[in-house]
Order: sequence, then C-alpha cells, then structure tokens
Amino acid sequence: VGAWPWIAALGYRSSSRPGPLWLCGGALISDKYILTAAHCTKHPTLTLYLVRLGDLDLNRTDDGATPVDVQIERAIPHPQYNPSKYTDDVALLLLKETVKFSKFIQPICVPKLPTLRSNKFVKYSPFVAGWGSISFSEYRKMEGPSSTALMEVQIPIVDNVQCNNSYWTKGTQIVPRQLCAGRSGKDACQGDSGGPMMLPQGPAYYIIGVVSYGFRCAEAGFPGIYSRVTEYTDWIANTMT
Repeated sequence: VGAWPWIAALGYRSSSRPGPLWLCGGALISDKYILTAAHCTKHPTLTLYLVRLGDLDLNRTDDGATPVDVQIERAIPHPQYNPSKYTDDVALLLLKETVKFSKFIQPICVPKLPTLRSNKFVKYSPFVAGWGSISFSEYRKMEGPSSTALMEVQIPIVDNVQCNNSYWTKGTQIVPRQLCAGRSGKDACQGDSGGPMMLPQGPAYYIIGVVSYGFRCAEAGFPGIYSRVTEYTDWIANTMT
C-alpha cells in the first residue's frame, strides 16, 4: 500500500451515468493541484468532476487503502494544447479543497532544478503506474477494459530521433516537448492517459512525463508518447500561483 502515493484516478459522469467512470490518471503535485493530460479534460460526452487519491483497487474496499475523493474546482488545459497533434498535452486540475497528506497521499516532485530540466533522460528507465486499460481498445479513445488494481511498469526512454523514425510512417511528428518510452509488451495503455512517468532521484520521485498517446499499446517499434514535464515547469509554477 502507498508505493505511489501521488497517483490520482480521474472520475467522469454524464446525465445518464451519475458516475464515477474512471478513465484517466493524474499525479498530485501540491495540496491543491493535480497534473494530468489536457485531452483528459475534454471528453466528448462525459464531464470530469472528481479525483480519487490514496487508492489501490478502485472496486474493492478491503485492499488496506483509505481513498479520498476530492471534487475538481476547475480544469486548466495548457493554452497551446493541440488536440489533433496531441502537443502540449498537459493540464492542471485545481481541487475544491486542500488535500491532507498522509502515508498514502503525498505529492510527487516537479523537476525544477536546472540539472533535471536540461536532462533528456535517454536510456533512463523510469516508472509508469496506473489503473489503465490492460488491453488496447481503440486508438485515441479513453475507454478500455480497465484494470481496477493499480499496476506499475518500468520502461526505457527512447531518443526522440529514433521515436520519430518509428512514427513518421504514421504521419506523426514528435516534437522536443514530447518524450518517448517503452518496449514491446511494456507500455502504458490508453486508460493511463494523464498518468505520471516517475523518475527516482535520491530519496525523491520526480514527474518527468505525462502519458499522452501511442500508436498502439506496446506494439513493437511504437514507443508511448509523453508530454515532457521539464518543458512545462514554468507554466506549472505560474499557473499555480
């Protein structure tokens, strides 16, 4: 319990379904803010309204976790977010109330140090965790048969040039503000959209990526694409003040 105490599940509802449907992930970065993907804030038929913190299994109450549900005050997608290209696919969620930290609910560090901000992290193997879709449902959709138990995977970061070589056949351009990671069979799947890529540095964990999209879940030659958080530290700090 509590291995990734900043992990958040994002809950959605509609008029026909009072909710919550858990379709995206996020990470707690302060006592009032969640960092997630911009595309998670813009579902065509559902409204994002809730964040669950401190949980292990979304469908069980006997897993030793004591989850906390917090309403969202407002979603703040990055002003340059491009939904067709998935660039600048980051957003902040301002919570309606201040979160009380505990053993199971803690924020993850944002990489503000110059040594981290200048690092491209190639050949590092950070962690991705989430409740995501275990199997791939449909490209760029937010639904899939989700695992209700939190899962984790460690995946290698791929050089952007190599990533572009994989994706150019699909007509996709990877930009420097994005980061690629994964190997066949090991990638974050659709439902993990908005979830954190986490790098241990000393005693702390830093969020260095936000799950954006990939051509297929863990298909050979197609790394997952993440928003590169080091490119957004100023925007995050300015938006939170």
